[in-house]
Amino acid sequence: MSSTTTQATPQSTGRITWIDSAKGLGIALIVLGHITSVSDPSALYVYIYAFHVPLFFFISGLTLKPGRHGFGHMLAAKAKTLLLPYFVYAMLGYAFYLAGYLAALKLNLQLEQFRYGLWPPLLGVFYGSLGDGHLVNAPVWFIVSLFCAFVMGWAINTWIRLTVVRWAFVAVIAAIGYWVSREIKLPWSLGPAMVGLVFLQGGFEYAQNMRRQASKVSLWIGFGLLVAGSFFAMSNGFVTLAEVVLGNPARYLAHGFIGLFMVIYFCRALGERGQWLAWLGQYSMAIMVIHMLIIKSMKVVLAFALHTSIAEIEANWVLSAGVLLATCVALVPAVFIMERFLPFTLGSASAQRSKSAGRAAPASA
Repeated sequence: MSSTTTQATPQSTGRITWIDSAKGLGIALIVLGHITSVSDPSALYVYIYAFHVPLFFFISGLTLKPGRHGFGHMLAAKAKTLLLPYFVYAMLGYAFYLAGYLAALKLNLQLEQFRYGLWPPLLGVFYGSLGDGHLVNAPVWFIVSLFCAFVMGWAINTWIRLTVVRWAFVAVIAAIGYWVSREIKLPWSLGPAMVGLVFLQGGFEYAQNMRRQASKVSLWIGFGLLVAGSFFAMSNGFVTLAEVVLGNPARYLAHGFIGLFMVIYFCRALGERGQWLAWLGQYSMAIMVIHMLIIKSMKVVLAFALHTSIAEIEANWVLSAGVLLATCVALVPAVFIMERFLPFTLGSASAQRSKSAGRAAPASA
């Protein structure tokens, strides 16, 4: 067997294994990161939140093709693949909320989950940012945020020639996004998008400059060093890009890149042996938009069955593990139905998966 591997050669399906593998591992971390509460995050959550969302911005940068088509064509394409799934599944989240709200009202139950009333969660679908009950299906914030970041990234890399000037624009946009988000919550998750643009640009530059062939030994060594470096992210405390809580911003960016490169190196080193992760990654959009609704439903059912509260379920690792297992089982038929019968809701024209690795990842919490 050769000591080198062609890292960017598409499979016969037209997809690139290690990119799909990175999506697969990333979406698994996203689901895991939504099982328990983040109000008192565990050490595991502090660790994975440092890089799992930046990873998806980076992956989207890998597939960025600036200037290939005009601005209007790009905008229409991204509206179909990102905004359509966002609105469909954000509204589905509101439908879940409405059903629970009306049931609780009829049973005269005072539940914390429905304290927002009828209108804020509905209006929140159009505002597109987390917090204050705005989005019931919380993970979809990322999809509208990615749309904003992708449009900015496309414009910068299409209309600006010099790399140093591109990075200067990205840095200024990210700094403004961070500063403004400390004072107000911007619509369409624009604050996270402006910070996430740094990672999207990093993905674009990496795709342009990475070595097309690299020895697996060098990739595994790099992975090991990055794993060691990734643990320093714990010292920056719990961070979440969704609400632009970054701790020290410079350290957040550094730890984000270390963690995401750890995943990228791992998936590149796996190569074709990462097919099981790549398979999962091909359904990352479907998993992204539906998993939280399943998790919430599982918790509600468990709370009623055990006569306990959702907070107590989230504080119990045994019960949380049960929720995770039940969610994984329920995702199988849910994703099958979405992919087979409702592909248009995921931005896909048909039930057949896109054969292009260029589709932006949710491409994903």
